[in-house]
Amino acid sequence: MHPCVVHDSFFRLALPPGWLGTHRPDVAGAPAALGARLLGSAGGRPVIGCQDLSVHFGPNVALDRVSATFAPGVLCAVVGPNGGGKTTLLRALAGLQKPSTGKIVCDGPVAYLSQRPETDHRFPMCVEEYVLTGTWRRTGDARRLGRDEVERAHEALARVGLADKRMQALEALSGGQWQRARFARLIVEDAPIVLLDEPLTGIDLPSAELLLTLLDQWRSEGRTVVTVLHDLPLVRERFAHVAVMAGRLVSTGTPAECLHGGLPSADSAAGGTHAGLSGAGGYTARVAGPASAVYGLPPHGGARAPGAITTSGGGHR
Repeated sequence: MHPCVVHDSFFRLALPPGWLGTHRPDVAGAPAALGARLLGSAGGRPVIGCQDLSVHFGPNVALDRVSATFAPGVLCAVVGPNGGGKTTLLRALAGLQKPSTGKIVCDGPVAYLSQRPETDHRFPMCVEEYVLTGTWRRTGDARRLGRDEVERAHEALARVGLADKRMQALEALSGGQWQRARFARLIVEDAPIVLLDEPLTGIDLPSAELLLTLLDQWRSEGRTVVTVLHDLPLVRERFAHVAVMAGRLVSTGTPAECLHGGLPSADSAAGGTHAGLSGAGGYTARVAGPASAVYGLPPHGGARAPGAITTSGGGHR
């Protein structure tokens, strides 16, 4: 079992191994160019990334030599077509998918919200009990929960608008309420690095706005927040940086730099190369530059702009 995955045999019949955990992926020999230099540049705040990460499923290549570091204090979106490796990237960063080659670089606990709930709603548990499982990284198991942990869970449920549902059975929640409960559990986990896989899919606008407000708060607290999304207009409006995936890292930068509405885009008229994206808005992505490019750095080696996704190495081609 992963040493930083919170788990208990009490849940093994209902939940897959690792689902309950706040993970810290193994870091094995991270190169100084990606590890020491970039982790140090964040001023001690949580950073997560990968170096030459490839993931193969049999003969199929899900990720091909992806190198990227996601910095703290900025909302980063991961976009791309279906089957482009977005979920595989997040699972690898969370320590749930073993790389075929390459390394994961991480300097703090990671909370991961999967695209689909990985619990059986028939499990006899109320909403409060579910949210309290987010404390297990600190407490070890449910038997050590004190008043502070219970109050933390109550506060989290109030923040997501579920204070009146805390004693309700999980199976009685609507889809939107269930997603709010999952976010309440993330609040209780209190991890410095948060990975979210399509967290806004299938929920109403008030719920989506509430959850986006929570992401903004995490950003302001200096957490590292990486979110997979298909709503490209939303990415342009609410996210500072974007990584475009299509089995490899196609492009990184600000949404204005990477995502262009309509066909053709202004850059295509000048001979630029683009990769089509599925998702709202009919956007295309500007393909990244040379393999040696380091995004977020101004010309002539000046100081790096705050936040951003810094990329290097074979993730580009």
